[in-house]
Amino acid sequence: MAADQPALSSAISLLDRSAARLEGLVRLSVFTILVAMSVAVLTGVIARYVFNSSFSWTEEFAIWCFTWLIFLGAALGVRRSRHVVADLLPLARLPMVQALLEPVATMLLALTLIMMYSGGMQLTDMVGGLSASLQWPKAIKYAVIPASALISLGFLLVRRVDSLQGCLRNLVCIGVAWLLFQWIDAGGLAFLGGFSPSLVMLAAFFLAIAIGVPVAFALVLAVFIASSASFILPPPAVVQNMVTGSTKFILLAIPFFLSTGYLLNLGGLSARLIEFAVSLVGHFRGGLAHVNILNSLMVGGISGSSSADAASSTKILVPEMVKRGYSPAFSCAVSASSAILPNVVPPAIAMLVYASVANVSVAKLFTAGVLPAVLIALALMGVAYAISVRRDYQSSSEHAPWLTVRNSFLRALPVLVITVGVLGGIRFGIITATEAGVVALFWTFILGKMVFKEYGWKTFYRAFSDCAMDAALIGFIIASSVPFAWVLIAEQVPQAIVGWAGTAAEGPLGLFFILILVLVAAGMFLDLTPAMLIIAPLFLPMMINAGIDPIQLGIIMIVTLQLGGVSPPVGLLVFITSQIANVPPSAVFRAVIPFVLATMCVVVLLCAFPSLTIGLWDLLE
Repeated sequence: MAADQPALSSAISLLDRSAARLEGLVRLSVFTILVAMSVAVLTGVIARYVFNSSFSWTEEFAIWCFTWLIFLGAALGVRRSRHVVADLLPLARLPMVQALLEPVATMLLALTLIMMYSGGMQLTDMVGGLSASLQWPKAIKYAVIPASALISLGFLLVRRVDSLQGCLRNLVCIGVAWLLFQWIDAGGLAFLGGFSPSLVMLAAFFLAIAIGVPVAFALVLAVFIASSASFILPPPAVVQNMVTGSTKFILLAIPFFLSTGYLLNLGGLSARLIEFAVSLVGHFRGGLAHVNILNSLMVGGISGSSSADAASSTKILVPEMVKRGYSPAFSCAVSASSAILPNVVPPAIAMLVYASVANVSVAKLFTAGVLPAVLIALALMGVAYAISVRRDYQSSSEHAPWLTVRNSFLRALPVLVITVGVLGGIRFGIITATEAGVVALFWTFILGKMVFKEYGWKTFYRAFSDCAMDAALIGFIIASSVPFAWVLIAEQVPQAIVGWAGTAAEGPLGLFFILILVLVAAGMFLDLTPAMLIIAPLFLPMMINAGIDPIQLGIIMIVTLQLGGVSPPVGLLVFITSQIANVPPSAVFRAVIPFVLATMCVVVLLCAFPSLTIGLWDLLE
């Protein structure tokens, strides 16, 4: 047995090296795709606005790139365990329960990937003809789906493997998933045909996420199971829905704004914003807490990513806050709660997602987020000030002289111009959200790399490939939710909810009360993007029929769902800050309660006074 040990270690080492090489290849692929997509859209912008011409192929090429990016990035997310998992069962955190559920979750994830491979292969074989502008075979666009499923299965085989026993366990899970797929494909779920497909789908979805399957894959698995039981949607149609629903041109703004946020931190540009924030509010009691909040307000206008803001502010500001006497839990609570702002202040990724679902004007939605973002920031600052006075937290500095404020403003001006340019360009119809995103990305790259020379090409490659993966994970959640929503709509679930809510509620405020209860409950377990993609189509018709503006509704949905990021049991923003700062999450959850209550007060105001959301657009007209 001892003689076999070196051979076993060598086999595991070979698997690790092979997986690492494959990961490097996929990472290079998503980096190249994101660069190509950015250059293509930027080329279209330059041709349109500088040379008063246009290239017909740039939009189609960028959409194809986003398709490849989504599915290859999703495979990379399997390798890095970056897909969002909803922590529904507190008992699942116990080591014994976790040891039992993890193989089941791995098996269900493998089953989903096998179904995606099968559906993708069928779709690739069925699709014919050439694309309109590129004149490429359409099958190339969909071939990435089975390819990414195979790559993901390879990554799944070596996931969390430190022994041959672990590798064999994963192999058994994949083997069981293959046998289960064969049984399902042969009609094994026909006995569920008598039940509503929506009921089967919802049951499968909640069971899968309770076991620990990532949310995006749980959505896809639930659709496949419901379709196999009732034949409501053939496997190729499921996969095609995923592609068509997630590759709208407006959604390309997501990777562009997300990349802008990454390069903002990488290029040291966020430090300039923090310096400007310190000069403005650093002298107040609880000064660094106010700086933290104001920084999120300013950075949010550029990155649109709450997770990125929570991570960066925790790394930069929390250690300094603790050093100046603020409690670690309070410091993390400020960072987590203020990280709500990047998805409220425009341009926000959540707004782009909602605009694609609700088919509303991005410019109106961006404008509608300005005043609510300011109100939330003031409410959070008010709570921070009250706690700082009660606990005798000190200000971070003396009142900055006017010269210091002016100089820090001038240093931050090259960064602030991004926000002004994006909002102004979109508001006055000069440029689309996607075009504004790529212009902001290019400007941030020029500032950080060419002007200030804050990072080298290797650092840029690592950051940009990480950003490509994060953008792909957001896109994959959107893609997964599309067939899920299709089944619900085909089953007339939205109409049923509208009918129930219409009888249960009296007037718009009653409808808002029901909506907020649903949003708070969903936000506690689901990430913002999948929750909004599921809930928005259900409530939109009902709220519009009641005379509620869809723009107002979108802002309220985004803010309320964002509170799930600081609420147990999932509380992603809290877990990000507590993990980076090495603070117990339970302490941060307790410390964040006053900030959550203050934000809920703002939500109530947004429900009661529509002018707080739609009034600014009317004023600017």
